[in-house]
Amino acid sequence: MSPLLCRAMKETSAVCHALLQTPAFFALLRRIDEDLMKVARDGGCWHCGSVLHSANYPRKPRGCPPAAHPDCNTRLSLCCAGCRKRMTPDSVRFLGRRVWLAIVLVLRSSRATGACLDGLPAISWATLKRWRQWWTETFPKTPVGRWLRGLIPPTPEPFIYPDCLLQSVEHDSEDERLAAVLLLLLGPA
Repeated sequence: MSPLLCRAMKETSAVCHALLQTPAFFALLRRIDEDLMKVARDGGCWHCGSVLHSANYPRKPRGCPPAAHPDCNTRLSLCCAGCRKRMTPDSVRFLGRRVWLAIVLVLRSSRATGACLDGLPAISWATLKRWRQWWTETFPKTPVGRWLRGLIPPTPEPFIYPDCLLQSVEHDSEDERLAAVLLLLLGPA
């Protein structure tokens, strides 16, 4: 890796570390999730077309700073007024049923920044190995993984998730850049 890229990654990880300790970043992610929930609610039930009501449930995600718990301890969800089926909209805070916050999973899995994020909860090597295996073997085969591969310009280096996402997304501020990476993981709208 070039010295310039290494320096840029160290600067990024320092900014990310500071950002992940601020409740404002997690409030931004919560607002994005609320917008995603509103879109899902406006679409109605997938099964019967009835109205959807809030049916949030508690989460105890790992990797959340104590000051941000109010924005991380609830998974936004909906329940149909007609057939009573639950509909859980996409989320930028949670990747499916994983217990770690999505942003922690993305940054810790990155080979460029993962080891540099001091101050975040420690993650066992077994977990990190499992995450990296998911990024390299499972994720590229998913519809979202294939879609993202077509969006990101080819590079001479091997294509490695999530590093390629973190390096290819540019934004005015670091919080918007990281939020954009998380939104990309939801796939095409």
